Amino acid sequence: MKLLNAKNVIVSLVILAIVIFSISEASRGVLFLGRFHPLILHLPIGALILTLFIDIVGRLNRNYPKQVVQYALAFSAFFAVLACILGYFLSFEGGYDDNTLNIHLWVGIASAILITCLFLFSRSEDKRINKIFLPFFVLTLVCISVAGHYGSVLTHGSDFLTHYAKTPEKAKVIEHIDSLKIYEDVVFKILDAKCIQCHNTTKRKGELSLNSPDGILKGGENGPVLERGNAMESSMFKSLLLPLSDENHMPPEGKPQLTKDDIWLIEYWINNNADFKEKTVNLPKNDTLNKLLKKYLVFEEVEIKHASLKDINAAKEIGFSVLKLVPGEPELRVKFVKGELTKEALKKLEKLRTQTVELDLSKTALSDDMISGLKVFKNLKKLILSNTKITDAALKNFEQSKSLKVLNLYNTEITDKGLNSFFEHVVPEQVYAWETKVDDASLAMLESKYRTTIYKGADNDFVEISHLEMPSFDSDKNLFVDTISVGLKSKIKNANIYYTIDGTDPDSTSLKYSDKIFLDKAVTLKVRSYKKGWLPSPVLEKDFVRIKHEVSKYDFTKQPDEKYPGAHKLFDLIEGSTFLRDGNWVGFLGDDIETTIDLESVKQVSKVSINCLEDVAQWILYPKKLAVYASKTNNSGFKKVGELKINRKGRYGDGSEIKTYTIDIPDTNTQFLKVVVQNYKTLPSWHEGAGNDSWLFVDEILVR
Repeated sequence: MKLLNAKNVIVSLVILAIVIFSISEASRGVLFLGRFHPLILHLPIGALILTLFIDIVGRLNRNYPKQVVQYALAFSAFFAVLACILGYFLSFEGGYDDNTLNIHLWVGIASAILITCLFLFSRSEDKRINKIFLPFFVLTLVCISVAGHYGSVLTHGSDFLTHYAKTPEKAKVIEHIDSLKIYEDVVFKILDAKCIQCHNTTKRKGELSLNSPDGILKGGENGPVLERGNAMESSMFKSLLLPLSDENHMPPEGKPQLTKDDIWLIEYWINNNADFKEKTVNLPKNDTLNKLLKKYLVFEEVEIKHASLKDINAAKEIGFSVLKLVPGEPELRVKFVKGELTKEALKKLEKLRTQTVELDLSKTALSDDMISGLKVFKNLKKLILSNTKITDAALKNFEQSKSLKVLNLYNTEITDKGLNSFFEHVVPEQVYAWETKVDDASLAMLESKYRTTIYKGADNDFVEISHLEMPSFDSDKNLFVDTISVGLKSKIKNANIYYTIDGTDPDSTSLKYSDKIFLDKAVTLKVRSYKKGWLPSPVLEKDFVRIKHEVSKYDFTKQPDEKYPGAHKLFDLIEGSTFLRDGNWVGFLGDDIETTIDLESVKQVSKVSINCLEDVAQWILYPKKLAVYASKTNNSGFKKVGELKINRKGRYGDGSEIKTYTIDIPDTNTQFLKVVVQNYKTLPSWHEGAGNDSWLFVDEILVR
């Protein structure tokens, strides 16, 4: 009787659906009900899949639960028809592609009909119907899947289902800001990430499509959304500024929102005529724009291997100074410093072509016929050719150096024609061109055309615009327990100091230093000086680390060597520099460091960090192993709570290097800690001093 009633309800609902689908306009009440379509449509789908599972298991176990299947199919049929009705109501909101909407609608109706038929078949005793029941069930699921696919196309776009099945396109290499197309490479990426999901060719919310220039210019149901040159009069921009609670705010609440940087870039684009083809090279620049555009650059991945010691020494023997740009990294700074530069010498230097990023050949006999071998130096970032005999022809050899940022051509035979030709391939950020054949008018034209900075002295005595000297900290201390006050100073009068604590390099839009900077957590502080008429200083960087426990009571099994004494330096919260004789390092010759630390009461400890120095040439090696033991009493009961084995790589390093080794000892409550830093004892067989005692240098043991 109940199933008969269910049958009547379903039939009545189908008749109601037929009547409803004859409606051509909708009231607000109908639109309200339509919003429940996404909620209701999942009920018949889930119930139907569960029913198929019950059906198959029942057949396999020869215990077919016919009544359960009938109830489940009645439930599925009812809500399938209801989902169709609500989906029809939802379609009145508009903004959908008509073809896709019609396919989704009719396949959805077909699914509801098939589910209803399944329910009727389940009540039949006809054996022929029982035989086709399961295949018909599978057909119904296929139909629902097709309806679901077109529903996802309406909601999320045509490639929603297959987006991650495709092989991702290789990102276009864009290594210079001036090569970016402001719409294609910047604005479109913002819209694609935050807006196009609801404003595309298949789902045009508000009749607005934002996935093409034509769609943006066409506008939506309320007319144009873009007024070129005036962001505040463009509705696509104004909607971003509305409160999140406002129904006209875009994207709507619950969707990923645009960041302040995203909004700034869209405003900038609209205010600069909202061009869809313009490159950023032709747009007015400022610090903020350059800073924000950097995240849209795509660099070709270049893996640079360390140069061999043999090749470095060979370059040094023929007169080159070769230094690591950053200790431990492969990039090199190369400068010719002695003797007479020859073509043969440059040929031998080619073995360092991959690692050389700064090349200084100034004040040498360099000429056009010598320079052809430098074509292979494609990773150059800084090139100094000042006071040489080169002409325009020499620049052609560096047209593949796409990463070049600084080019110094002071006192050469370079002309504006040569620079213009070179800039068509590579546009450095800074070019020094005084005492060349580039006149002032050509210089201004080149600067404007390529959006670079070309320095040319105001008089013959002017050599170059100097970089400001880096500011300095008023204290070397960077470890603290609760808070720390950081002071900065500059030797240049009236220089402005800017800083960041979020890891980014500071510029003139960053926080301006006025007095002290107070820190209460671990940060990386980056600082830079600016002054009109000067180039900004290099970035000064320092890590400030907050320590959980300050140590004042400790004991050593063996004291440091008398040449580098002062066991207290291991707990004074002052880090040493790469200069091993700066007075902050403690040295142990052939001995381990073994110290017992008294925290004066039982406290929770999670980490122990140890700062170590290595300088292989000075017989100083990193430790072999670190171990930490804990006990609540001083005399006994010490148990090992952490250990770290250190595997050295390589033989000879690049001068002095510092590393901090950290041992994790989570959930440790203790009063006493025993820290053992194991020395190598003797220098290994590959070392020139093999068999002699090795040094172990430590400046801080930090309890955190």
